[in-house]
Amino acid sequence: MEDHLDSFVCPITHEVMEDPVVASDGHSYERSSISRWFRQNNTSPITNNVVAHKTLVPNHALKQAIVEFREKFAPFIETKPRSPSPRRKEPLPQRGTFIYAVVRPMPIYLAPSFVLSHGTMLNVDTIVIGKERLYGEDNVVFVELSGHHEGKYVFESRDGLSYLERLDMTEELSVYVVSTTVPLSLWPSPSVPSNSLYKAYPWDVLSIEATIEDRNGTMYGRLECSKLWVRLSPNFMTQWPLNSSPHVFLLPRAVDLCTNANTTALGVPLIEIPSYTLVKSHALIHVEETWYIRTTHSSFTGWLSVQDVMPLEGPPPRIAEGPAGKLIQFALQQDSMALILDEIQESGDVSQRMFMRHLPRRFERQLLNCAQKGRRVHRIALGPRGEWYCSGAKPDGSGECCWASDDLPLRFRAEMEPNSLVAFGQDDEYAMILGQGGLMLSNLSTSLLIRLRNARRVHMIVLARYGGYAIKDNRGLDCSCLDPAFEDALRHPPRGAGQVCSAVYSDDEFVVLFEHDFVASSGFTSHIFQVLRDFYDRHRAMRQKRRQLISEYQRLCPDLY
Repeated sequence: MEDHLDSFVCPITHEVMEDPVVASDGHSYERSSISRWFRQNNTSPITNNVVAHKTLVPNHALKQAIVEFREKFAPFIETKPRSPSPRRKEPLPQRGTFIYAVVRPMPIYLAPSFVLSHGTMLNVDTIVIGKERLYGEDNVVFVELSGHHEGKYVFESRDGLSYLERLDMTEELSVYVVSTTVPLSLWPSPSVPSNSLYKAYPWDVLSIEATIEDRNGTMYGRLECSKLWVRLSPNFMTQWPLNSSPHVFLLPRAVDLCTNANTTALGVPLIEIPSYTLVKSHALIHVEETWYIRTTHSSFTGWLSVQDVMPLEGPPPRIAEGPAGKLIQFALQQDSMALILDEIQESGDVSQRMFMRHLPRRFERQLLNCAQKGRRVHRIALGPRGEWYCSGAKPDGSGECCWASDDLPLRFRAEMEPNSLVAFGQDDEYAMILGQGGLMLSNLSTSLLIRLRNARRVHMIVLARYGGYAIKDNRGLDCSCLDPAFEDALRHPPRGAGQVCSAVYSDDEFVVLFEHDFVASSGFTSHIFQVLRDFYDRHRAMRQKRRQLISEYQRLCPDLY
């Protein structure tokens, strides 16, 4: 008769059921035990197959059969006294990371019960990792595994015999540089298959957040913010000393902040840090001309790697502090136009942007040739008959040259110098203030001749029609016979615009460039107007951004101020 009791026993608790229910796998279980199982699993405790649903149906027939069996046969059955289960000594369940070494061969179970074995045996010295400790059958402490056997169970001890030995984990940040290709695994193991999905390769940098030592003295490390483990053998990798002194870097380009020092494959990107952002290191190493920097940005802490950069020894240099108007070269004659903008980059370098329209072919070709050869154009001038002049040099100031159109007088072409201030007018008028000092003048009005010869320094000159002119020198601004609207724009700059830097005028259209703003005639082309507006705004924003960057450096490094 006792054989019939097997169908009354729950496969999980191994005890006669009080409230039997049927699951979707067709088997009956104690309601409380199968409910607890389904809270953590989507599989059948018996078949290990995924269940179609988790609905439980009361098994009234089985429950009634158990009651009738007890009433009819219990008086005639000799019950054997059952050995008491061990008392519960710990407040479980407990979640966390639990690492053990197997000290006796043991199976893996599908549930915290000795009935449902997975069929896999763990050998002695195998290292297993659990994520939860809980009481199971007979109040034995079971461990729910993670990693290779996610959701399976082993037990710590039984009948006074220990099967698992807890290994202490040391949580401390360290960095290793790989010398030989090494496989990674979800559990620490001295022998990981060479075809492992995850590997680290020579010169890979790995940040390790925790280490353990097995019973044989072998060290293993867990990759930072990862479940992967690696054997810390000097045959595979070398530990590099971490520099924990704070250093500040100015990032030359946008970089990803990652969870691991291995920012190329094993680290997960957290956030992209924009270019020209200051970062302060918590720890760093320098390997093969690459800095691996641990830092915090926007509440995310992680690693980034950069090359071609060194720690700052002081605040970033100021940029774009000069007037934007002095970085513009402009020439205008009727439908012909040349506009050259010196755009300051966050690196402090200067790049030129050119806008050209209906220029004499050779003039246009010469400007493009300067750009192609890395020369920076410093001066340009364009006359009403298509005569032109331009001057340029390499960014370091070397290789200064100047060029002019063939239709200019031989004397002009023979005596012209690089970096000269040139203006062309009607009736063969021209004025050239030579780069090395001196004047070359032709057909100018007497008043302008006197003004030029008495000036110690000329900043701007415009030759207009009918002998009109505008000149700004060390004595100030002087205008004669100009269009009233043009003269008014020269003499009355917008509020905060600063001093006049240069101006262009042709056929009643004009642009006056001030230090911090500009004024254009109402009929001036809207496209170039917007280009100039964007240039001034960009220059102002660049200056403000760098000032904020310097303030940020002072905040990061208060000891230096």
